[in-house]
Amino acid sequence: MIYVTDTHALIFAGTSKQGRLGQRARRIFQASNEGKDSIVVPVTVLEEVMRLIEKKVIRLKVPFSRWTEEMDESPNFQVQPYTREILLEAEGLSSIRDPADRIIVATARHLGYALMTADETIQDGGWVETVWE
Repeated sequence: MIYVTDTHALIFAGTSKQGRLGQRARRIFQASNEGKDSIVVPVTVLEEVMRLIEKKVIRLKVPFSRWTEEMDESPNFQVQPYTREILLEAEGLSSIRDPADRIIVATARHLGYALMTADETIQDGGWVETVWE
């Protein structure tokens, strides 16, 4: 199966915080590592990770550029650009206050995939199918 990841899910999976992932999200990342599932990473998620690194909120084991390159080359991850179609999908999601969350949800909706997120506002919003626990 294919899933879209929210920023925190990707950070938890890619750092020493894997224990913070919900059980289902953890299984999805494990299945992805085994080549069974694929994970779409909206470019907005990468932008948020970059900003968190710049603010020294998180640290990666490798430089950010290498980390994104490895992800882009992996058959289990797909970096999804911010397209006009995703922008138009986001237009109808004005009730989502955080601009990055709005684009992440719009990406999942546009592609028709469930979103891995622990964000309760997104989970309860009904805008897209979500998975976590």
